[in-house]
Amino acid sequence: MKIGDAFITRFSGIAIMSESDSDIATATTQRDASRLSSLINASEFIMISIAEGDQQEEAVGALTAEVSGFEVLVAFTTEENAGEFVRAQGELFEDGEDVDGVVVEGGALLDHLPEGYGLLVDPETDAAALIEPSLAEEIKSFEA
Repeated sequence: MKIGDAFITRFSGIAIMSESDSDIATATTQRDASRLSSLINASEFIMISIAEGDQQEEAVGALTAEVSGFEVLVAFTTEENAGEFVRAQGELFEDGEDVDGVVVEGGALLDHLPEGYGLLVDPETDAAALIEPSLAEEIKSFEA
């Protein structure tokens, strides 16, 4: 899948978010770890892929950022939100550069969230949510 102006979707049959995007933002504001665990585990997210290194066989990782003094993994609830972010953050991406996205299940997102990292969901949207590392750890504790 390509994100941004050259947006191509191979996942058109996938429902990326089963709940309203704002539900995650509301639960984050309320610091409701149980609700966040349910919402995240029941959803799929778009992660922006980034290449690390200059070799043809580059390692691929997910976009991260530093916000409020801690590292966060950046995730999107819809392809449209990911595309908006790419357009709004033009300085992060070279002109004409294809930006790839990967669909990730919410449970896998939590399983692979590094210790000490938070989660930034839908930046550049009205439903943006910043989940601090301590809240992320609480959310992960609800997983069965």
